[in-house]
Amino acid sequence: MRAYIKQIDITPDGKVVVSGHLSRTNLNVRLTEHLYVREPDDGIWGYTLEVIPTSVFGADMMVPFAVAAPWTGNQQSNGVRISQPTIDPSEPDYETVQLKVKKVSTYSTSQANVIILKGASFDKSTGQLIIDITYSGGCFPHLFSLEWDGSSLESAPPQYNFTLVDISEYDACRALLPAQLRFDISTPGVQLDMPSVINLGTIRQGNQIRVEIGV
Repeated sequence: MRAYIKQIDITPDGKVVVSGHLSRTNLNVRLTEHLYVREPDDGIWGYTLEVIPTSVFGADMMVPFAVAAPWTGNQQSNGVRISQPTIDPSEPDYETVQLKVKKVSTYSTSQANVIILKGASFDKSTGQLIIDITYSGGCFPHLFSLEWDGSSLESAPPQYNFTLVDISEYDACRALLPAQLRFDISTPGVQLDMPSVINLGTIRQGNQIRVEIGV
């Protein structure tokens, strides 16, 4: 019983719209904004997406959904975090985080926590790079950065090296938590040729994931 998020939009009329597919026919969804006394330190504004059964029985099939809540962030925000609670209290909540690519002069060389890349793809309809990860933590929400130094490899098609970094402080909780990160790669200052290839890696993980974009 889960909602599979395909797109997160911040609309001009001040709403956060989350759309995707539900895993069964007997489900409904509700999106609720988190209330803050002050702005979140990481600049990522939180929302909870609840999946609610409407009956005992339902058919296993993908059902489209779209749900909205007021946008509570501002122009300086770094992104949106959608938390999806699980029914089993022993299982961690599932997070979907929408962020921006960060252009850097040099790549980061150290981080306090562990990231494991599980997969990556490019969503042509939204222009977003989607990254599935597992990370170590659990004491507090983590902040991730996708770094690019502005250079490309001379090849056909062009290739770009991106590094995913957990820029949070050390997390003493050592649970392995799943998350999906979505990065807009068409922001001001980040313009990639299409078609091209992104070689995605982390600081500690040697192997890169090759992602074709704009194909």
